[in-house]
Amino acid sequence: MTGSMDIPVIDLSGLSGGGGDEERSRTMAQLHEACKDWGFFWVENHGVDAALMDYVKRFVYGHYEEHLERKFYASDLARDLDAGRYDGGGAPSDEVDWETTYFIQHRPKNTVADFPEIPPPTRETLDAYIAQMVSLAERLAECMSLNLGLAGGHVRDAFAPPFVGTKFAMYPSCPRPDLVWGLRAHTDAGGIILLLQDDAVGGLEFLRGGREWVPVGPTRGGRLFVNLGDQVEVISGGAYPSVVHRVAAGAEGRRLSVATFYNPGADAVVAPAREAAAAAYPGPYRFGDYLEYYQGTKFGDKDARFQAVKKLFG
Repeated sequence: MTGSMDIPVIDLSGLSGGGGDEERSRTMAQLHEACKDWGFFWVENHGVDAALMDYVKRFVYGHYEEHLERKFYASDLARDLDAGRYDGGGAPSDEVDWETTYFIQHRPKNTVADFPEIPPPTRETLDAYIAQMVSLAERLAECMSLNLGLAGGHVRDAFAPPFVGTKFAMYPSCPRPDLVWGLRAHTDAGGIILLLQDDAVGGLEFLRGGREWVPVGPTRGGRLFVNLGDQVEVISGGAYPSVVHRVAAGAEGRRLSVATFYNPGADAVVAPAREAAAAAYPGPYRFGDYLEYYQGTKFGDKDARFQAVKKLFG
């Protein structure tokens, strides 16, 4: 069942101190409730420049139109679906995704040079955008740590040196959205995910409380969308859950998604922050080992993955 709920919107200007300790405390409490009860939320007044956000969206649309769109619609999946040769068995397929994507790593190394079609001025603007997104992620990490009763640098230090990368995705209009998902249901492996998404076309859905799919509408007012990954759930001992989500394919319009991942580095060691959670969650383990196991279980059950990792790595 898909329902309509008001996803929390956190005004981060309350953290700046301009409104005094009371406003900061209220904002911290709102963030804590959003992380604990939802695992996903909107942020506004987040410090990422609106002009940079607009530039990145224009870049993604232009890059898709010039380099990806024709190739996507020439793929076997697109041609078969359009010609009526693809049969998902009466339900959306659990084997394919209706999306076209590429991934750029930013830290600890930058792989934008692997995309020679991206000119130097655009690379510089992407770097400026990512720098602001990392600042936002670190700010949220500090607030989450404090809200969990930990030292403010706990999550940041657990991730250090962090891996930062961005998945650039387009979900083209689909002739048979009843037969495929834009992206199948999964949780994210990493830490804090910051999403710059479409202003007009929806499709993203989160499973709240394991019961109801909540649609995430198009972006309004320069907001960014935040969701938490598996490593935040482990560190928090389940207090801040990583939530299953998916993208529905749509017949009308195309949907843009620019997801920046603030994750532990491959050699970062992750474990529950408190001993009481050790029985339910894996750790300590290398995030790189977790990620390798995740690659084959991304669309499977998260709790089963946690227990398998616990047996394999600690």
